[in-house]
Amino acid sequence: MGGVSPYGAPSPTQPAQVPNPNNDFQVANPPNDGISSLSWSPVANFLVATAWDGDVYCYEVGNNGQAVPKASQKHEGPVLCSDWSHDGTAVFSGGCDNKAQKWDLATNTPTQVAQHDAPIRHLCWIKEVGLKFIQIPPRQGTRCTPFD
Repeated sequence: MGGVSPYGAPSPTQPAQVPNPNNDFQVANPPNDGISSLSWSPVANFLVATAWDGDVYCYEVGNNGQAVPKASQKHEGPVLCSDWSHDGTAVFSGGCDNKAQKWDLATNTPTQVAQHDAPIRHLCWIKEVGLKFIQIPPRQGTRCTPFD
């Protein structure tokens, strides 16, 4: 019989295709697992994606909308969140390895900036306050240890 089976899954006689009904631009070399966060650089056309595969990916997005992979860094578990420094020179990320990292883009070097008792779900950079890591999950008895 062929065609599409119930629930949109391809039938055995139809090759699997990724639907793109909005004709969106698609990222070359996307993450290997689910994307958990996206964050745009405040100063340039760079996009950071974090994923369940444990990587933080940086893409340069051209004026034509095409995203070109530039670099990536690893965590020891799924990465759940990210944010850029105000000047676009660093990316902060946190995840299921209970660590927050600062990725210096000029040197392509990650540095651990905090350790937590549980996975880090949210973080942000606040220039005026100088905080690199502010997330503490709403769980009684957990704590965050920032690094200088």
